[in-house]
Amino acid sequence: MVGSNVLVPVSLPGPVAHSFRRRKTWRDQSVRPGNPAVMRRLRVLEGCCLCVGLQSRPTHPGGRSRVTGSVPAAGPTVAAVVTCLLERLQDNEGDRVQTYRQLESALQGGDGRLQSGVLNRLIAEASGDIRAAQGVTDDVRTAASDILVALAGSHFHFVMSELQGHLKVMGGSSEEFVFVTLGKLASSYALRCIPFAGMTLLALRAVLSQVGSGRVRRAVCGVLEHWLKGVKTYFRSWDKCPFPRIGEAQFCEHVYPLYCYVVQNWLGCEEEEDKQAVLRAVAAMIGVLLHEEQHREYAWDQLVLYQDTFWATKDWTMEEPWDSTVSQVSLGLVQLRKLKPSLSREESCNLLAECCHTILSFPSKEEMEGRGKTARQTRNIQTLHMLCLEGLGRIIVALLEAEVTSTCFEDVVHVLQCWLASAKAWERERALQVCAQLLGDCEERFEVMRGCACKQFGFLVGLLGPLTTESLAASRRWAGVCLGHLLQMQAKTRNVAPEAGDVACLRKGLDATDDVPLLETSYEIAKTVCKYFPPAQAADFMSTITESLKCTRDERAWAAEVWMTTFLEECGQLIYQEVPEVLHVLYSRLQTMQENTHRPLLLLAVYVLACFHHEPVVDSLLQKRLPLDRDAMELWSILGRSSLGVQVLKYLTQKLEAAGENSPGPHSAAHELDHSQAALESLTLPRAISEVVFLLPAKERVQRLLPRLLPGLLGEISKALGEGMLLAPLRCQRGLFFSASRSEDKPRSPYCEALELVLSRCMEKRWLLLLWRQGAWASLKNPQAHADGVCLLTSVLLRNQLVTRGVIWALSQWLNSPSGNLQLTATAFFAELMKDPPVMEKKFLESVLGVLVEKSQHGIGAVRQMAVRGLGNAVRGAPKEVHKHKAAILEVLQRGLENTTCPVVAAESMLALAEVVRKLKAEGLGSAFKDIARSTKRFLEAEPDVLRFSAFSLYAVLASSASGKRSFFTREVWETWVSLLLHLRDPDPEVSNVCRTTLYVCAPFLVLERVQQTIVTSIGLSAAQLQYEVCHCMVRDAPAMLEKLHSIARSRRLENGQALHPAAVAVLGDILEKTRGLSGSWQQPE
Repeated sequence: MVGSNVLVPVSLPGPVAHSFRRRKTWRDQSVRPGNPAVMRRLRVLEGCCLCVGLQSRPTHPGGRSRVTGSVPAAGPTVAAVVTCLLERLQDNEGDRVQTYRQLESALQGGDGRLQSGVLNRLIAEASGDIRAAQGVTDDVRTAASDILVALAGSHFHFVMSELQGHLKVMGGSSEEFVFVTLGKLASSYALRCIPFAGMTLLALRAVLSQVGSGRVRRAVCGVLEHWLKGVKTYFRSWDKCPFPRIGEAQFCEHVYPLYCYVVQNWLGCEEEEDKQAVLRAVAAMIGVLLHEEQHREYAWDQLVLYQDTFWATKDWTMEEPWDSTVSQVSLGLVQLRKLKPSLSREESCNLLAECCHTILSFPSKEEMEGRGKTARQTRNIQTLHMLCLEGLGRIIVALLEAEVTSTCFEDVVHVLQCWLASAKAWERERALQVCAQLLGDCEERFEVMRGCACKQFGFLVGLLGPLTTESLAASRRWAGVCLGHLLQMQAKTRNVAPEAGDVACLRKGLDATDDVPLLETSYEIAKTVCKYFPPAQAADFMSTITESLKCTRDERAWAAEVWMTTFLEECGQLIYQEVPEVLHVLYSRLQTMQENTHRPLLLLAVYVLACFHHEPVVDSLLQKRLPLDRDAMELWSILGRSSLGVQVLKYLTQKLEAAGENSPGPHSAAHELDHSQAALESLTLPRAISEVVFLLPAKERVQRLLPRLLPGLLGEISKALGEGMLLAPLRCQRGLFFSASRSEDKPRSPYCEALELVLSRCMEKRWLLLLWRQGAWASLKNPQAHADGVCLLTSVLLRNQLVTRGVIWALSQWLNSPSGNLQLTATAFFAELMKDPPVMEKKFLESVLGVLVEKSQHGIGAVRQMAVRGLGNAVRGAPKEVHKHKAAILEVLQRGLENTTCPVVAAESMLALAEVVRKLKAEGLGSAFKDIARSTKRFLEAEPDVLRFSAFSLYAVLASSASGKRSFFTREVWETWVSLLLHLRDPDPEVSNVCRTTLYVCAPFLVLERVQQTIVTSIGLSAAQLQYEVCHCMVRDAPAMLEKLHSIARSRRLENGQALHPAAVAVLGDILEKTRGLSGSWQQPE
């Protein structure tokens, strides 16, 4: 096996060697080693070759990859399978393709190392198939080739030696698959092939002239392509290889003769498939030749011929006429230019990018003079470079003509965009020249190009406009030319002629040298361009122009500011539909320009846009995913403190009202989208209202909008609580405010915060402090306490005279709302409003009173409770109206006492009856007084604390109002005095306190005067002491009453059969235990 890692030098054939010597002499005279310009030139040639039909070829059928490196010896199972399958091949049993595939699978699936005998037999069998002249199909040859590639994974040198041997005895078309297999090996094991590269390339030189058929030619080109790609890989990672390094010059000495032969003899082939293969091979060879100085210039000559321009500068290179070899190469490359490129989108972009890099980055005149070039050399090189620029323009036009689509034009512009933003002025100037040529050709071929440039009008204007202030006058002029072509094409699209002087205006004043005149000129150009601007492309323009704000060159950033503000001023009124997209661009830029000096300009742009269309601006801002981020809040601040603040707040209020009116609709994709947007706005809307309200200069403007803001915000708070608010048990009212303040233990909802901020602009700080101390905000977002929070809020609003007719009307609409939450919130509001209604609204409240009577029968217990509370409060706030409806109200409240399924409703009914009794007295109630008293005493021993509290409260009012029913109430007290005595030590402190009050007002109805005296004079005694004193009186003056206590203690029931509360039983036992020694006339209770 031969595997030397030293490349053998070769001698060139006569004509080629003669041409090479002549060029080498010229290179030695005119080119210095290490010239980077030569590298750039040759890259263009490589790109030009790649541009025609470059298609990626799979490294292996099915895309399977090969694993390099040695592996340990295989187990007996793999060896047995391989041996069995090999015998089938040798005996010609079964389908050979299938057998090969099974062999390949076995080698890949396990340890691939084989015994030498089996290995040799398998290599021989596969080699015979790939070289068989007759009787073997291409499928069999392909399968045999794949087996050799699979074997190379573990027996690389054996397979390579076999193929190298075949290269030495090539003959006929039967050798096609030897080349195919060599190409696959290089594709799969690139670095392992490097030591064999010298002998392989040398062998290929020997067989090139023997190639006859197109299939073999394509196979040879495949070998060149894959092996030389492997060589390029080796150049990048030679330090990872175990063998000594092989220099670039050694490889190039072998590649150069192959390159010459292929260019001279195969580049002009007729078959399209052959052309593709040849071009791929040429590109691969150029990629290697790029790495060695003496071969670069020859490839550059080919590029010059390809561009049809080298003849114009022939005197720069040499005086001798071209020999026949160069003439043939030139003809081949001229034919290459005429081919229509069949490239993928990615390949086209890569080709164009490489060509632009090579030509546009060419050194400037000053740089070449600094490198020691003579004036003649510099002038000739610049002339040649200008011709190349024109050639680049033709390549771009050829790409567009081959595929006239907007996508292709976008790709071209994208490549040029990178160079228009270059840090080097001369590169930008060249890119503008190419762009001008491109747009000029597009204008001339407007119909053929289908106006593709106009579809990018906004983007191109945003890209080119700021370049009208470039540092180089030539660049400014080219930018004006580009804009002129765009205006002409846009006018054709609109079927109008440009106004007189518009196109000329684009080129005036661009030769000025001072910044200020240039900015003024740029402003005038921007105004002219805006006349033709299509509104639908506003977002494209804004995206591009704002990108220029990031530029480190001040003149471009300043010009971008001028163009952006001019566009918004001139075209802002016309871009209503595009506002969301434009705002998205501005918002995105804000997020990436946190500390940029142009950030205020972006904020100003949003304000200018809002001046024309504040509603779509607000809509777009409400759809931002991060409602609390710095940028969104800063934008709301800008709008809030500006002259647009009132308009913005009005529209936000309108959005709030619309959100409250929306109800679930039929299920559909559009409905789901609307629901998603509504959910997002529910997060952003309150934040926006808060920010705008906080910064709005005029406080009275907020007060005017309160009748709309208050119901909207309160409604959203209510709906956010969900159905749980209707199911949660409410507390019963035990005073105007809560007895203890509630801490804000959880974050408040955004709507609560917005409501608090709105009220802060409408009332004094002390009232806000009261709301906070009484836990109003915590209650509003608590399902169980929401109604109490509404009552507390309403009370404060009444005291500040903020409950206007608009607020009352808005909330009255909720009384019949489909939403149970809104019904409850409205009922709680009117329940509190009945305490002290505005004078002007009392007539309206009479109708509300009828609604409360109706709501007292509502299916939701919480609504019934608030309705009953409202009826009780109406006795205080609207006594005349209550008197008119006395019978109905008494019926509702008495019916509430019979509601055993909802204790809080019964409790609330007793508290409301207390208000009625206090107002009407026993005389005004008639027989209802006795009914109320009898019903109330049933709750004195109730299990729920709220029922006992309400019952004792009502009983105290009954006692205070019973002057006309004294005999009746004396009998009632004789039945209830035990409960009054025992619940002085009720486990609920509030029940205990109200019980003591009740006992005090009921004392006059007790027959025993000593007991009355003891109760009346009990101030300062604890509940236990008072009980003890009362029992002491019983021992001495009323033993019958004491015996009654013993009897109740034994049965644990009152005389009417009602069971004692468990806590009362314990208290009774304690009382009797302490009074045991006071008298011996009674026995210890059982």
